[in-house]
Amino acid sequence: MVSIVCLATLVAVATANKFGQNIAQNRPTGSSSVFVNGVPPITASSNLAVDGNFNSNFFSGSCFSSDVQTNDPNPFWFVDLGSRVYVSGVTITNRGDCCADRLSGLRVEVFEFNPTTSAEAPELCTTLSGGVALGQSIGLACSPMTTGRFLRISKPGATSPLTLCEVVVSGGKFYKPNIPPTTNIAQNRPVRATSQFNFAATNLIASPGLAVDGNFDTDFVNGRSCYSSAIGDLTPTLYIDLGAYYYINSIIITNRGDCCAERLRNINVSTLLKDPFRYLEFPKQCGTITGNIAAGADATINCNQPTIARYIKIQKTSLVDSNDLLTLCEVQVTGRFASYVELTKKPVDNDVAQALAANGVFSNKGNIALLSNANQNTPGRAF
Repeated sequence: MVSIVCLATLVAVATANKFGQNIAQNRPTGSSSVFVNGVPPITASSNLAVDGNFNSNFFSGSCFSSDVQTNDPNPFWFVDLGSRVYVSGVTITNRGDCCADRLSGLRVEVFEFNPTTSAEAPELCTTLSGGVALGQSIGLACSPMTTGRFLRISKPGATSPLTLCEVVVSGGKFYKPNIPPTTNIAQNRPVRATSQFNFAATNLIASPGLAVDGNFDTDFVNGRSCYSSAIGDLTPTLYIDLGAYYYINSIIITNRGDCCAERLRNINVSTLLKDPFRYLEFPKQCGTITGNIAAGADATINCNQPTIARYIKIQKTSLVDSNDLLTLCEVQVTGRFASYVELTKKPVDNDVAQALAANGVFSNKGNIALLSNANQNTPGRAF
């Protein structure tokens, strides 16, 4: 959603509570280059874009600008928000004395790590093609659930400098669900899977959402409350989005009760922090199920190490034969909410880096990559 806002509205946005507050003002900034020129001399440094001064006359000394295009053909500007937060949107004030067309061809992205030193693939907040008048401000909404510490505005393949007279970033701290720690935090949450089994003879679709519907009936055919992967899926996997960040205590899987109890074997149960359908992230393993779970019984996997996660991944790592399907009659997840302080004030300043480091992967190795099929949909409750 794009909207043009007047100065009064902009000031209201900058001072609003919760997700309307300006979390960028006077925060540390950086840029690919800085314009230094003019009479009298002007140094259009990066911090001027978050100084709280909305004067759009460039020569008043309150606007950032990159160097001329010949010296910086791919200019960018970024702000360090200080810790990992939700980013809901950004408002940009255009230059008012001339050159309105320069506020075009922009990408607004959010990073976990400093974009000048990290090979991380960012989350795209939004883009701006142009059409902002002299001195006006434009409000841009981010894609839902955009999170990170650094916000970057870039102008790839620029034909003119990147000029920003003021940048207001709206966002806030992580939402704290009012959930007791013993509650099943997976019930009725969005689920995806690599495949689903369709039993045409009985008009049964064993969709992913059945694994978290709160129905513990273990009769696969008559109960119609169990998920199953399809024949031919060689690495069947199910993902649950918990919707927030939790310390995970345990994952409890209820086995099929009418037959085929042996199928609950060769299974890895792990956790992730980022959307697995958008980002390639190394999961943190909680435990495994090797087999011998009785029909209709529960298998409990305890995450003994401190595990902060939003996504649960259940994957069958090997098949005995073509009928060795991933079948889950119910999945329960217990844990407590991970507080804002726990998420953002750790020795490594975000949970993604900490989880990856635990797996022997570090931020300067490009450990989070954006998947090419980010918009792929699979049957089940959509994220």
